[in-house]
Amino acid sequence: MADKSATGKQGKRYSVEEKAEIVSFIEAFDAKNKRGGMKAASDKYGVSVVTLSNWKKKGKGPKKRRAKAKKVSAKRTVKTAALAKVVTDSPEAILTRLQAIRSEIHKLEKEYDGLKKKL
Repeated sequence: MADKSATGKQGKRYSVEEKAEIVSFIEAFDAKNKRGGMKAASDKYGVSVVTLSNWKKKGKGPKKRRAKAKKVSAKRTVKTAALAKVVTDSPEAILTRLQAIRSEIHKLEKEYDGLKKKL
């Protein structure tokens, strides 16, 4: 594995190949035994379980964001999506969309003022 003569506060450094080998060991162990791969890899390779977890997460790609569970924001999203579907070819359609957006802005400003007063 990595150089064992590392001293001071800096821990061992693992190459990309070593990390990939350890992560593949975890996945193979989990496939065979359904769980316990991290602990087995930690015991076998002497790497912290937290470090192994971080390596596995980095291999899965970017983190997905969770949608906030707010009823109000879901309604606004639906309204915004509906407004976006309006055809904007004619000036009348553009004017209608603009009026709807201004109305939404006015409602949001009122809501903001009410919340600001509560503080």
